[in-house]
Amino acid sequence: MTWRDVLDILLVTFLFYSLWRLLQGTRAVNLVRGVLVFLLVWSLSGLLGLRTLSWILGNAATLGAFALVVVFQPELRGVLERIGRGQARQEQRPYLELIWAVRRLSERRHGALIALERRTPLGDLAATGEILEARLSSRLLETLFFPGTPLHDGGVILREGRILAAGCVFPLSDKEVDLGTRHRAALGLSEVSDALVIVVSEERGSIRVAEGGRLSPPLSLEALRQILKEET
Repeated sequence: MTWRDVLDILLVTFLFYSLWRLLQGTRAVNLVRGVLVFLLVWSLSGLLGLRTLSWILGNAATLGAFALVVVFQPELRGVLERIGRGQARQEQRPYLELIWAVRRLSERRHGALIALERRTPLGDLAATGEILEARLSSRLLETLFFPGTPLHDGGVILREGRILAAGCVFPLSDKEVDLGTRHRAALGLSEVSDALVIVVSEERGSIRVAEGGRLSPPLSLEALRQILKEET
């Protein structure tokens, strides 16, 4: 095996991995599984000399290819758009949603507590609330923290750009701070993990960040944007 063969294998592997990442979260994922099973049966029929079955599957593949292009045209268009925009921009989109949500929560003075999971797993804390595994969107975050809703007093945990859980109970810090329970919870979580915790004050609408057992002074939206930009 030459270095060209190794390079060829690596490039093909990367190509299939990239396509899989692009298709994740769409209904085309189940289609891919079905196509792989179809190709496996077609290959086996050829190897075993089952000529009739092989002929039927070959003709079905030709017709199926055109049908799939028509049926899954929206998904294919979405994949091409994602390729055109670039993966980096796609990865930043969830954090833009987070910034928009924090801005609106701050303007309306709706208290919020949002933890961004890093290396320290927060699954045990997620279990104290409601597991959502939902796409991160500004409207969903605003709804979760709307006063009077069942989950608005708890914390939200974000994992890899998605909402893992809401209504979670975070450990309270023992530090003497002249702030509310949300700020003590943000500090407490940052003391026992490497999470980045965003807290919005219900009284003043101010935005702060807790990290490494320290609570920042009130931040502007642009300052928060710079902090979150480093997370992407």
